[in-house]
Amino acid sequence: MYYKISAGKRLEKLVCYFQKLHKVLCLMIKNKYRIIMTKTCELSKKKCILCHGGILPLEKNEIFRFLSELQSEWLVNELGHIYKSYKFPNFIDAMNFANKIAEIAEQEDHHPDLAISYGQCIVEIWTHKINGLTESDFILAAKIDGIHNE
Repeated sequence: MYYKISAGKRLEKLVCYFQKLHKVLCLMIKNKYRIIMTKTCELSKKKCILCHGGILPLEKNEIFRFLSELQSEWLVNELGHIYKSYKFPNFIDAMNFANKIAEIAEQEDHHPDLAISYGQCIVEIWTHKINGLTESDFILAAKIDGIHNE
């Protein structure tokens, strides 16, 4: 049996279909975002190890392995340091975040470079004694991500 459906009715069904599809996609995106934001990094559970020098910096493959364990947006600059820019709605929030980082840095005895400006805090981390990256740099990065997600 064949039923003839008017163009208006077809358009109405099509709109209804896309509205349902939109709701499903929004829910999927929301849930994925929630998973990303609640992802706990095993590195954040570790403690930074004080470096006295005399060790070699991490190789590139090790750096990329550790980067994959962090939340997104951590990058390696031309000097071989890891860095990330955090955005805030104002200067006070950026400064409060920097102060929280300072507390963690003191606890871990590992101190990043911070650049604070209106609505932004840029964190740059490396092990100064060897002028390169160690696992402790990634541990500190994970702990900083943790306080940002609080």
